[in-house]
Amino acid sequence: MEMTQVKIVECSFFIPIVRDSNLSDGLIHKLETWQKLSDELFTRFGGRTMAPGTYSGAYRDPNTGLEVTDESRKFYLAVSENSLDEVRQLLREACDWFQQKCIYLSAAGQVEFVTKP
Repeated sequence: MEMTQVKIVECSFFIPIVRDSNLSDGLIHKLETWQKLSDELFTRFGGRTMAPGTYSGAYRDPNTGLEVTDESRKFYLAVSENSLDEVRQLLREACDWFQQKCIYLSAAGQVEFVTKP
């Protein structure tokens, strides 16, 4: 009998260090919010890695059309391919926690922008 091996994929995502200034107040996130994310990543996926430092980026705001620059923290997960919807669900929740319109997710080399429903 042949056992089917579950495919594991690497996911990474960015969380800006401040709340979206068009959606919220633009202030830095509380330590408790970062801790909630850390706890949820570990509880749901059994691990987490946060890259050191921050990453500078820029994008065109879909609502205003203006350039927005930000500094973000980057996180990594290794999850089964079957768990990608659960990763997306967590990031939808994180949009609320971190007051973001969307979160940049890269899963197995495919990029998407996770938004609240």
